Amino acid sequence: MTGAQEHDIQAQILRHLETRGHRHWHWFAIPNAGKRSLRMGARMKREGMKAGVADLCFMCPRGVCCWMETKTAKGRQSDAQKGFQAICNRLDHPYALVRSLDEAIEVLDRWGVLR
Repeated sequence: MTGAQEHDIQAQILRHLETRGHRHWHWFAIPNAGKRSLRMGARMKREGMKAGVADLCFMCPRGVCCWMETKTAKGRQSDAQKGFQAICNRLDHPYALVRSLDEAIEVLDRWGVLR
């Protein structure tokens, strides 16, 4: 998947989950990215938005959340994203950085999200 944007990779993952996602799991996107006005950004922070939170959250039947960050082939994590990954590691929440649908499928299969 040459030249894919993070949005495209994430959309492919979600389409894949529509057909292969296990019904006992729940997943959703965290819409932290995107351009917004300073006023809207301030409002979202007051509502609890945190910089660096991963793009996708997967709630598993065992009461743990798994977190997935999507990047392009050359994309790099921000310091805030590295900090969120460190929080996940400290709290023993699975975290994965993926750069393609194939990588995401490997991770989702390992986590048990796929049927």
